[in-house]
Amino acid sequence: WKGVDPTPTYAPMNAAAQHSIFGGASPRPFSAAVSCPARARVISASYQNKENIDLSRVPQYKQHESDSGSTPFQVAILTARVEQISKHLATNRKDHAAKRGLVAILSQRKSLLQYLHREDRSHYDRLIREFGIRPVVVNDTRGASRDKNSML
Repeated sequence: WKGVDPTPTYAPMNAAAQHSIFGGASPRPFSAAVSCPARARVISASYQNKENIDLSRVPQYKQHESDSGSTPFQVAILTARVEQISKHLATNRKDHAAKRGLVAILSQRKSLLQYLHREDRSHYDRLIREFGIRPVVVNDTRGASRDKNSML
């Protein structure tokens, strides 16, 4: 709303419309439309500009130069985003929209990790170990995927 004139704008009305509404001529004809800026959906300006997010560990998970969609790469990006939002929530405890976004990101990361656990256990174990993520596999109550070397 910064820089927006708070006075409403009035659309011109013809004389017949003024007469029927006001019972005569009106010095200030009005319209139902008041100029208000359209609300744009902003995800997070700092995330879009990569200002507060640490992406230093992400490139090592690329499987090729133009990789943008492999599962380990997506998990790495989501983990960096989780760290950014967690840091934000440490100072802004009542930011419920950020909490909701964090839950959505954690859910997406959990789904990707479950897929990795099924399809490529070595990548799953590497990501869990390097990022310090708790195992998210549904039936992994005893931590079998967390520590394979202890069973040897």
